[in-house]
Amino acid sequence: MPSSTSGARPAGPSKLRGFATRSVVGAALIAIVAASLAWFHWGLVGLIAAFVALGAHELGHAAAIKGWHPAWQLVAVGGAGIIVLGYGGWVSLAGWGELAPLVIGVLAGMPLVLAAWVWRLRGPTDGYFADIAVTALMMVYLPGLASFVVMMMRSVHPVANVVVFIACIVINDSGAYIMGSLLGRHHMTPHISPAKTWEGLAGGIVWSGVAGALLVWLVLGAPWWQGVVAGVVLGACATLGDLIESAIKRDTGQKDMGKLLPGHGGVMDRVDSLLFCAPVAWALLCLWISA
Repeated sequence: MPSSTSGARPAGPSKLRGFATRSVVGAALIAIVAASLAWFHWGLVGLIAAFVALGAHELGHAAAIKGWHPAWQLVAVGGAGIIVLGYGGWVSLAGWGELAPLVIGVLAGMPLVLAAWVWRLRGPTDGYFADIAVTALMMVYLPGLASFVVMMMRSVHPVANVVVFIACIVINDSGAYIMGSLLGRHHMTPHISPAKTWEGLAGGIVWSGVAGALLVWLVLGAPWWQGVVAGVVLGACATLGDLIESAIKRDTGQKDMGKLLPGHGGVMDRVDSLLFCAPVAWALLCLWISA
């Protein structure tokens, strides 16, 4: 996600326009997700698969800047297929049930990685290790982590779990941006994301903790204190996910991973925190709170 914990400074017209554009695009994405959850779950699965494919293209471009050439096309096509197959749950007949997306991710992902390693033998040996390592990383980063979102969609409370998961992270992002802009003084990681401040981090975590308490209590019918724990943990993990993607951009000399989403940058700029938080959210919401 774009830097959200900026230091305190007056908001100029360009910053306000950027925030407005970011808000409109974000609202449109939320509307698509909400409509899919309400009427057509396969629509959200298709969106996740598309984001996996587009994310592979962006990471492939970033790797190329460093002189690496991972098999991003294989990750794009294979990763999208893993998401679709995972939600279809064709291994659920074997008793895997909710874990079907993860099982399919492993069963299909490993052969894809091995195929990429073999395919890369066609090229020169210079850079071979870096290329196959980045390909394997992309398989874990994209379809691997995204499979946990699909697992939430196959859980006992699919709509509730996905709503709590996304809402906590979006509210954390908004809280961090607003509180960081208003109160930010102490920079957190200037070598990775100069705009992030400790005040913004604290604000985002408080907002996500409050949101988690309300959502878990109202939507899942669980004790509010469990929601506080979930919201705080997801807020902290969201910041880590953002920093990881920011470090990749720093390493490759990019401000944004792409330009597909106005106000947000590329697909990876929007889903970085969601991807990193997905396994944590699944464990908290499906294994702990909804157990």
